[in-house]
Amino acid sequence: MRYHWKTVEPSQWTAEVCPKSEALPNPSKWAQEAFHFTPNKIQRTVLETKSKRLILCCNRQWGKSTVIALKALHYALQHPNATIVVVSRTEKQGGELIARAKDFASLLRIPDRRVPGYQHSVQLPNGSKIYAISHSTESAPSRTADILIFDEAAVVSDAVFSVTLPFVARTGGAVWMLSTPRGQLGFFYNFWHDKDPQWTRIFSTVEDCPEIPKEFVELHRKGAPHLFRQEFYCEFTPAPGSLISRDRLQSMYDPTLDARKLPPLPTRRE
Repeated sequence: MRYHWKTVEPSQWTAEVCPKSEALPNPSKWAQEAFHFTPNKIQRTVLETKSKRLILCCNRQWGKSTVIALKALHYALQHPNATIVVVSRTEKQGGELIARAKDFASLLRIPDRRVPGYQHSVQLPNGSKIYAISHSTESAPSRTADILIFDEAAVVSDAVFSVTLPFVARTGGAVWMLSTPRGQLGFFYNFWHDKDPQWTRIFSTVEDCPEIPKEFVELHRKGAPHLFRQEFYCEFTPAPGSLISRDRLQSMYDPTLDARKLPPLPTRRE
């Protein structure tokens, strides 16, 4: 079944237009009932996890933007006056995620309304808002969020990550990162390989996407073999020409060694 919400004029918007929290089922069931979107096993895990620290590492065309847009909209509908901010390499990229959320909202007959001052945004009748900001260190002052989303996080600069992460410092808000790998540098790479248990890490490759034809996968593999492993098998590949990968260097590092107790290096004989 679908949820049929009455359409109202902007002048009549009230928090009552959005359902109360107990009116919505869990995100996976809601996606199926409201939009006929049936998530696969991994997508269902993403939708239903309550972890405040989420990292999604998936191949191209996996459905990252669609699933996160659903998850964000579900949260916004249940939490009046919530603020969800999307950070990406370009504001247009973040706008794609916002557009998915707006499409779902329109299917629920929610009036189309932007957040004042933000081109890529949606404001719900209960006061919640979802909007994308530009990839700039100038975007941070005086902003807070309940959820901070890094879309295609592997290409968001460390400088922008550093100034936007404090959005959730006072709110205790959630941080969601979604991306396909892009090399062995940056905060997305660091958090993915970190051992901190507070992060929920979800991994998926083209092998989990039977809807992507094998003929297409083979076409990409032959045309760009180096990028193919990164784009469809989510490998954090070193840059072309690298003599040794960062993973290899880290595997040779022994944190238990005390340099002060190591034998001295042999002196060079003249």
